[in-house]
Amino acid sequence: MKVKPRLSVGDIYEVNRDEMSTAYCGTRENDNFIPHFHQSIELVFVKKGMLTAIVDGQKMNVRANQLLICSSYAVHTYVSEEPNETVVVIVPLSSVPSLQKQLQKKVFKKLVWDLEEDGMNELLALIPRLPEHWQNYSPEVRKGASYMVLGLAIDHVGLEEPAESRRQGSMRDVLRDVLSYLQENYRQPLRLEDVARYFGYSKSRFSRLFHDYLGCSMNEYVMAQRCRHAAELLMDSELTMLEIAANVGFECLRTFYRAFHACYQCTPSQYVKNHTK
Repeated sequence: MKVKPRLSVGDIYEVNRDEMSTAYCGTRENDNFIPHFHQSIELVFVKKGMLTAIVDGQKMNVRANQLLICSSYAVHTYVSEEPNETVVVIVPLSSVPSLQKQLQKKVFKKLVWDLEEDGMNELLALIPRLPEHWQNYSPEVRKGASYMVLGLAIDHVGLEEPAESRRQGSMRDVLRDVLSYLQENYRQPLRLEDVARYFGYSKSRFSRLFHDYLGCSMNEYVMAQRCRHAAELLMDSELTMLEIAANVGFECLRTFYRAFHACYQCTPSQYVKNHTK
């Protein structure tokens, strides 16, 4: 059974939410997540199946009992080409102060850590059980769990200087600049050729780089951003559908409805109904 890939925008965590004071932990099924980045460390443990990830342009398949490690400011996205169940742990660096400096300056030597192969039985037992009671844990317990997972990862996987720190104009920096630009300007009319020119690329070269490094087209990314903000307005405002569509950058309701359904597999009205039960 192949899972139909689609971009998930419901609870995207990006650079503008690096103000979390404690770590987050939760489970996801068949995760499909738009490209994003943040200072926090993001860990994705695959409980069942296989998750396809693209991290700083590197595509990999993460299988059961493996841990994907996204270092600080790594640009990453997920696609579920097969059914899967994952545990996601996001650790703000401010919540682990003794590790903050080294995690800010260095990256993990491996993106995928095979816990079963390395005999990491303590993590294989701990991580799948964390989400069950995470919301009831005290900040001290969350911090302790974060230190344990990160400490073992540093000890067994290791850290190194990022390759791009030795040269200017790295693709990783370009990707972060592009995503930041689109996040700030998603409400505006955005043409591929104009954005490509802004960053000094031809239209075809920019389109290929965007898809190869981020796993989607620029238009898909912009539509997902608009739909995410539309979903927030649907739940937290008294605006009409037409006002919401215009507020997030859609020129007409028909385009808004089509894009929203592609992102959430339901209409805006159904979305509100599903989230107010």
